[in-house]
Amino acid sequence: MWSDGNGGPAGGARAEAVILTALEVEYRAVRAHLEELRTVAAERGSLFEVGVFRAGQHPGTSVAIHMTGPGNPSAAALVERASALFAPRTLLFVGVAGGRKDVGLGDVVAAEAVYDYETGKDTEDAFLPRQKTHQSTYDLVQLARMIATNDEWQRGIRPAGGDTAPRPRAHVKPIAAGGRVVAHQRSEVGRRLTAGAGDAVAVDMEGFGFLAGAYVNRQVDALVIRGISDLLADKDEAHDEHWQPVASRHAAAFAFELLRRLPALAATAPAPARPAAATRRKLTIRELGALTELLLAVPGLSSPASWQQLLDELPGVGTQVARQSASRAEALALLRTCEAYGAWEALADVLAVIAPDAPATAELIARLKLLGLG
Repeated sequence: MWSDGNGGPAGGARAEAVILTALEVEYRAVRAHLEELRTVAAERGSLFEVGVFRAGQHPGTSVAIHMTGPGNPSAAALVERASALFAPRTLLFVGVAGGRKDVGLGDVVAAEAVYDYETGKDTEDAFLPRQKTHQSTYDLVQLARMIATNDEWQRGIRPAGGDTAPRPRAHVKPIAAGGRVVAHQRSEVGRRLTAGAGDAVAVDMEGFGFLAGAYVNRQVDALVIRGISDLLADKDEAHDEHWQPVASRHAAAFAFELLRRLPALAATAPAPARPAAATRRKLTIRELGALTELLLAVPGLSSPASWQQLLDELPGVGTQVARQSASRAEALALLRTCEAYGAWEALADVLAVIAPDAPATAELIARLKLLGLG
C-alpha cells in the first residue's frame, strides 16, 4: 500500500526515473534539481521523494529519489524495491567516489562497468581473486559518452557559496566497488585493484550492488555516476569535507543532463505510434496495482514460455519489456507500456487467446472496460 506521507493514498505516485544515493550530501545535491517535491511512503517502510525535473524547454520528468545508506547490499535491495514500486524507465546511482588514476578532484565518472574487487578465495598462501563484473546499460553508456565530449553538462552545476572548484572533466570508464574504504594505493586492497582491476579509475561502495539489482530487473536502464571527492594517493578528512559537496553537485549535474537528453535517445529507437493524448489517461497506483494482480493471476504467465508468447503477440510494446517470467516488476512494466501507447485492446485480445477461460482474464478485460480502456 502506498501513502502520500500524510496518511492519504498516493494514487498519483509515478516516476519515469529513480535516482539512488548513499549519503546525505549526495541526496541534497540531487534534490536541488527537483521541483514540486512530495514524500511517498511505500510498504515495508521505504520513503521516497518524488519531484519534477524541468530544464529549458524540457516538458518535465517525474523523478523519485531515495537514500540507501552505504554498501552494495542495500543498493541492490533498493533497486528491486524501486523497480517494483515505480516501474521506472531509468535508474541512476549518483554520488561520490575515490579517484584511483587518470581523474582529478571534482571530475565525474560514468561507469561503463563496475568490478567487485572483494570476490575471491582466501587461501593459506594468498588471496585468489574471482572478480565479478556488472555493466551499465549500453544505451545510457553511449549517451554518457556523448555528454562527456563537451562541457554543456557543466551548466547544470548548482554552485555553492565560495565554490572555487576548477572546471571538471567527465569520463566514461570502469570503476570498482567493495565494502572497504580504500585509504591508499599501497594498502592491501589498493594493490589488489592494481593487479586485478587496473583500468578502474575510481572506487565506490555501492556501484556493484546497484548494477546487480538492475541485472535482475532488465526492463530498467541503469547507470552509475560518480564525482571524485578524494584521491587514493592523497586522502584525508579535509578533502572529504571540502570535496564531497563539490563532487556530489558535479555528479548530479551530469545525471540530470543525461535525463534531459533521454527523449532524444528514445526518438531514435523504433516504437509503436502513440495514440491521441485523450486515449492515454494515466492510471492511479491503485488502478495499476489492481490490474497487475489480475495479470499475474492469469494461469501460465509465470512460465517463461507463456510470458514470451504474450510479449511476442504485442509487436512494439512487447519488445520494451524484459523477456523473463512475469514477476511483479515486469508485469508493471508491461502495463505501463500499454498505458503509454494505448495498447489495452491488444493486450486484452492476446490474453483472450492465451487463457480464454481463466477468471482472471475475464475480470481483467472487464476492469479495462470499466476504466474506459478496453
